[in-house]
Amino acid sequence: MKENNKVIEWAMKNRQVVLLVVAVLFVAGIYSLVVMPKQEQPEFTIRQGVVAGVYPGATSLDVEEQLTKPLERYLFTFTEVNREKTTSRSENGMAYIFVELSDKVKDKDIVWSKIKHGLSLFKSSLPTGVLAIVANDNFGDVASILITMESDDKTLREIDAYCDILEDRLRTVANVANVRRYGSQKEQITIYVDNEKLANYGIGEKMMVANLMAHGLTTTAGNLENKQITAPIHITESFHSEQEIADQIIFSAPNGNNIRVKDIGRVQREYTPPESYITHNSKRCVLLSVEVNPSANIIFFGKEVNSILEKFKKELPAGVNINRIVDQPKVVEYSINNFLLSLLIAVFAVIIVTMILLPFRVAAVSAMSIPITITITMAIMYAAGIPLNMITLAALITVLGMIVDNSIVIVDSYIDKLDMGKDRWKSSIRSAQEYFKSIFSATLAISITFFPVVFTNTGTIRDFLIHFPWAVNITLFISLIVAMLVIPTLQYFLIKTGILHSHNGSTRKKRKTLLHYVQSGYEWLLEKVFTYPKITIGAGILSVLLGVVIFINLPKRMMPIAERDQFAVEIYLPNGSPLEKTAAVCDSLEHLLRVDRRVRSVSAFVGTSSPRFHVVYAPNMPSKNYGQFIVNTISNKATEELLDDLTNKYAFYFPEAYVRFKQLDFQEVDAPIEVRFIGENINELKVQAEKTMQFLQSLDECLWVRTSFEAPSPVVSVELNQTEAGRLGINKTLASLGIAMATTGVKITDLWEGGYAVPVEIRSDNPEKTVRDIANTPVSGLAGASVPLRQIGKISPQWSESVITHRNGIRSLSVFADVKRDEYPNRVFKKVNRFVETEIAPGLPESVEYEHGGLPAFEDEIMSPMYLAMVISFAMMFFILVFHFKKIKLAVIVMLSASMAIFGAALGIRILGIDFSAFAILGIIGLVGIILRNGIIMFDYIEFLRFSRNKSVRQAAFDAGKRRMRPIFLTSAAASMGVLPMIISGGPMWSGMAAIIFFGTLISMLLVITVMPVAYWLLHRKLDDVRINI
Repeated sequence: MKENNKVIEWAMKNRQVVLLVVAVLFVAGIYSLVVMPKQEQPEFTIRQGVVAGVYPGATSLDVEEQLTKPLERYLFTFTEVNREKTTSRSENGMAYIFVELSDKVKDKDIVWSKIKHGLSLFKSSLPTGVLAIVANDNFGDVASILITMESDDKTLREIDAYCDILEDRLRTVANVANVRRYGSQKEQITIYVDNEKLANYGIGEKMMVANLMAHGLTTTAGNLENKQITAPIHITESFHSEQEIADQIIFSAPNGNNIRVKDIGRVQREYTPPESYITHNSKRCVLLSVEVNPSANIIFFGKEVNSILEKFKKELPAGVNINRIVDQPKVVEYSINNFLLSLLIAVFAVIIVTMILLPFRVAAVSAMSIPITITITMAIMYAAGIPLNMITLAALITVLGMIVDNSIVIVDSYIDKLDMGKDRWKSSIRSAQEYFKSIFSATLAISITFFPVVFTNTGTIRDFLIHFPWAVNITLFISLIVAMLVIPTLQYFLIKTGILHSHNGSTRKKRKTLLHYVQSGYEWLLEKVFTYPKITIGAGILSVLLGVVIFINLPKRMMPIAERDQFAVEIYLPNGSPLEKTAAVCDSLEHLLRVDRRVRSVSAFVGTSSPRFHVVYAPNMPSKNYGQFIVNTISNKATEELLDDLTNKYAFYFPEAYVRFKQLDFQEVDAPIEVRFIGENINELKVQAEKTMQFLQSLDECLWVRTSFEAPSPVVSVELNQTEAGRLGINKTLASLGIAMATTGVKITDLWEGGYAVPVEIRSDNPEKTVRDIANTPVSGLAGASVPLRQIGKISPQWSESVITHRNGIRSLSVFADVKRDEYPNRVFKKVNRFVETEIAPGLPESVEYEHGGLPAFEDEIMSPMYLAMVISFAMMFFILVFHFKKIKLAVIVMLSASMAIFGAALGIRILGIDFSAFAILGIIGLVGIILRNGIIMFDYIEFLRFSRNKSVRQAAFDAGKRRMRPIFLTSAAASMGVLPMIISGGPMWSGMAAIIFFGTLISMLLVITVMPVAYWLLHRKLDDVRINI
């Protein structure tokens, strides 16, 4: 204690040095606030990637056995791969393995580098028909800005040329990590072959294809080497225009006649029907995705990009338009500004409340600690590389009221000493010195106990919260230092008299402040609770029980929605649906949306999906039966209104299509409800899935019910007669080439126009449309005339498994169900779980297992570490109390008193009608810390009165209640006012935490200042009896 005395006195004597340091740090904090990195959310490590395998012509079953399973076995040899979360899709001709890395992986690039290197060697062990294995570790990269470029009178090739220029300019921005292009459609030269003319000339299509491909192949012609020179030999390109292709000789007859390409077909430059395309407000466009360096200040980055875009717009010809459909820098700036405004409002709210309850000079000195602490905190955060985002700002707002607590306690003690006529200098020193132990223990109890949240969580949640405890810790300990070293000097020079004494030392009439009436009311209540101690303790226990009941029935949503003036729409059609059918639904839905005044723009991705523009919203794989919209609205409120109005209304508005309105959130699930059936027998899995689907479809709360295997898709099976085909010199590869040329076409070469490659494709002039047409497709060997396909094979339409899914390398059929917007998935899950346990599980074959996925599994994965963190935090608090009091009994009383927080916390959530979330647990930890602070302040004074003033237990408890009510009330009022702006803003992420601290602090304060003194007296009253007998 004497050492503390010396430090405080030194700070007061050398106040010029202390105030200079504070001034320098204050200016540094202002500078740091301007230049420090700003983000909406913390930087995430997206531990996901996709390994795709291309196996043309193979069925989904063949792909599963020959490609997917070998790839899974190879990938599972890496210990960094999280097998339980790694899934796969085997489709006709394609395999997708969605690789999830372990949460312990820090540098995913190193892991993916090893995987890619191994895949290049592993491919040789796969079937020769596997054309490619591609590992995409950029699957998790998030676009900061999405830019569309469209025109009414320019070709797509011209738009691409403008995009080339814009890409080059964007890459000049230092913090641009990557620029990617989507929606481009190249020109193509197509040779439409007339099969009848080919037959008349006796030319097989393989001869023609081989001839043209040979002309387009670039290979070495050797070098000219002699004593004077060494020079490589280059043969110029064979084709420079479509006319040269048309004039190319493909066959010379014995009679000297030359057959040219134009003799057997027509050559045409065109844009072929695309596999997918992108539109913005119904206009075809090209899209650029711009990614930012994660360590950059995204707001400054946005301004640099905006400057380039504005300059580039002026150079574009009339009719070419640029639009930003995703603008993350703008979102971050809006979010950060809102948080800073909330912080500013919270500062003023705390100051105003302090000034209402205390005289102006007293309130002013206490409130001065707020800007000093916050600016110094900003400087330290910037120096430590901690960015400013919603997490760190929320931490600052959460502890804002606690910042002023230390100063209030010290100033209140100083005023009390002045009222007793003590020397101002000594009073200022002793007011800080006497409370150092209590304030230090209370600060430690609140700040350090947030760290278990980081230790118990892994992966994304840990990345999300890692800076929260550091921001809290830095802020609270800076406030402690300011209270100990700065406040004593300020109060000494600014507060020269107490509340009860005038400048000349005479006693004056006490002014009736609001705090006076609160104190009077409390003293009356204190008399009552000590008169009826059992009723008081019973009321405390009843509040705990009532709080538990309210808490159990609270609506829960563990991860909140993301506030955006934007949402996504997904359109699903049956497997095998052509792009034209998908486009028709997309066009109709877009028209319905755009007539709504709340909609600013609609960007449509037909047959594909958008780049990842939100950290948790993963893009779908391209498919002709799929479409996606990015819908921009006029406000966050408009987004909520539109989703409320349209989600259920348009879900099944279009025949054979399901429309899913997707609000951006932080829940990584395919559907809210998921039941997984695991086993090797597909038929057994389907039987159980069908029963579950029927039940889900009977629930009114459910919307789209489907399985991960999806509906079977149509295929055309060709079974070659090996004898007949072999006699004609036709094998599987040559037959496939002939069919491809008659249907989708075959690429034979590229025609280069400068740096622009124009693909050259050959196809039938009458592409086959029916199974009968396929049967008549001409096929041939390497030489000789063509014969109809039906002559060498049997052609039949069949149904095939569209998709076969695996989880952890084992077949896993999931039944998914979306839930109506106005329904809680957890309530639906209870019904589903009851059905599965009573109707499915008893009759489940031994070879089939089941488990639940969806939101319940996701939330359990999140909440289990959070609850563990809460338990560890409470244990840490208990040991801090034991260390502080040196008495286990007092530590137990305070910890039991902390249970009274549950009533105020649960009541606050219920009153505001919001969901209990994972972040609300942070509020509970903070709230318990505040109660511990109040308990320390209360019990320290009781112990002081008992052992230093020799008072009885009852009198000490009673007097401590009277004397410590004021600082407890002031600090509780300040803490609750600090989070009030977060409640008013109604943000889904932090409103739950703020409600818990606001209501919990105020309600638990009333319980603490009544129940705690009575509990202390009842547990120690036998000592009073002993004292009386003595």
